[in-house]
Amino acid sequence: MERDWLRVPIGPHAARWRTRRPDRTVLAVVHNVTSLTRLLDVVDVFSSDPRIQVVFTWTGSSPFTHDVAGFLADIGAMTIPWDQALAEEFDLAVTASYGGDLHRINAPILSVSHGIGYNKRLSKKEDATETSTVFGLSSDWLLNDGRPIPSSIVLSHPEQLIRLERDCPEAVDAAVVAGDPCFDRILASLPHRARYRAALGIPPSHRLVLVSSTWNERSLFGSHPDLIARLLAELPMDEYTVAAALHPNIWHGHGPWQVRAWLADARRAGLVLLPPRDGWRAALAASDVVVGDHGSVTFYAAALDLPVLLGAFPQSDLDPASPVAALGRAAPALDTGRPMRPQIEDAINSHVLGRYSAVTMSTTAVPGRSAALLRTEMYRLMNLPEPTRPPVVRRVPEVPRSEVATPVTAALTAVAWQERTAVLDRLPAAVAPDAPDTTAGRHLAVDLRETDERMLKLAAVLYAGPNAPDRPSDVFAAFPGCFIIALQDGADGCAIHIRDAPPVRCRVDARTIGAAASAVYTWLVDGRTLAELPADATLSIGAERRVVAFTPAL
Repeated sequence: MERDWLRVPIGPHAARWRTRRPDRTVLAVVHNVTSLTRLLDVVDVFSSDPRIQVVFTWTGSSPFTHDVAGFLADIGAMTIPWDQALAEEFDLAVTASYGGDLHRINAPILSVSHGIGYNKRLSKKEDATETSTVFGLSSDWLLNDGRPIPSSIVLSHPEQLIRLERDCPEAVDAAVVAGDPCFDRILASLPHRARYRAALGIPPSHRLVLVSSTWNERSLFGSHPDLIARLLAELPMDEYTVAAALHPNIWHGHGPWQVRAWLADARRAGLVLLPPRDGWRAALAASDVVVGDHGSVTFYAAALDLPVLLGAFPQSDLDPASPVAALGRAAPALDTGRPMRPQIEDAINSHVLGRYSAVTMSTTAVPGRSAALLRTEMYRLMNLPEPTRPPVVRRVPEVPRSEVATPVTAALTAVAWQERTAVLDRLPAAVAPDAPDTTAGRHLAVDLRETDERMLKLAAVLYAGPNAPDRPSDVFAAFPGCFIIALQDGADGCAIHIRDAPPVRCRVDARTIGAAASAVYTWLVDGRTLAELPADATLSIGAERRVVAFTPAL
């Protein structure tokens, strides 16, 4: 309704209220969170140009409405109602999706893909007849009354032009090959791999396994919802980090609370759960292998020459002639009936550089140049000279681990003493397929910050970091099943208290207290005495070696 319309910076009386009179006004058309993330890559080319005013509008046509308004508010976007957007005139409209009667917009329209080109087939039902067409390339999406809706249809590679001519020849003259701005930002980020890994808290020796899922019931997360937990349960926590990038339509189709609830155990097991708006690009730059499906993230991973395993891949959802379909025929599938670790290691160790280059060369025809080409096309449509300075291709921001991960506070631990070296193999207990107290060859070591009371009661080893208020006698009384309690008692040491035995003083850093306590526990369970405990020992934790000093209070 008109009473909800904005009166500034656009509208018949805007001149009375605005501070600047722009030379051109651009409308950014938002369909959902996914399309908004891509739009931001595109409209960034207008940065530092005082001649341009950008306003946003939301069509409301997508089923995925959750958080669109919040996202727009968070970025400080000036947002106008859709009916006002249809009533006003603009110098340019930019969209990263279709729907919402785009043909009614009073402006030349530039359309870009909100993913890796155009690959998916979507069903459409009319008069009881169901047809399937390629989203973004067929006449169902591109034409109104036989004429193209967009003035410029941005394609990333001539490969898409061939399929556009096949499916909608009427729109070929509107096509512009201008690359992929999203991929260009990932390429600009690759030299900063170490920075992204450090922000995520990934030790240099860890391999980062990125699990990626698009949306719908045939996606990886839709068809194998337990796969993330399985990877965490089978990959040693001191050698691997697992991250998950779920499509925004999963987050906003089911709700962030629900997604986090579904993955609660996985998060307690150390899962890095990337936020829905962004984060997946930084994770790609940091990854060692990607387990994915037919979504864009998997294809981007292959284009970056990363090892790829397919956890799901419904070929029927794709245009058989598309590059994504070709990747599905070329990449190995993850066998959920076999152990995870050997498959992950084989994918990494056997990967050959350039393995998918014949397929992924279609990612972009103009690597690094998309922003420049897009800007040229948009300023042409607005009939406005371009700025003299070239547009900036910005690397993607880091994602702090504190925002996406929680520490592992319960681990199923196996220790093998080899002379003076204790070799630890730890798995997160929160996703253990069996009850922790019945897992052969391992004991349960739990941080006293753990909130699962069952874990605390089943633990053989309990430990706490600095400033813990716990007293050993109270902990032993509260948890009769506990045999060892390790409490930090200084900047560089802890006291390892043993039930019915003298304590052991250990010089160790705070992050290694639990490992040191597990080493002492195994030493004693194996039938050796405290008097035989080596004064100087090495803890082998994944690829790290940490020297500790034990001093029994005999």
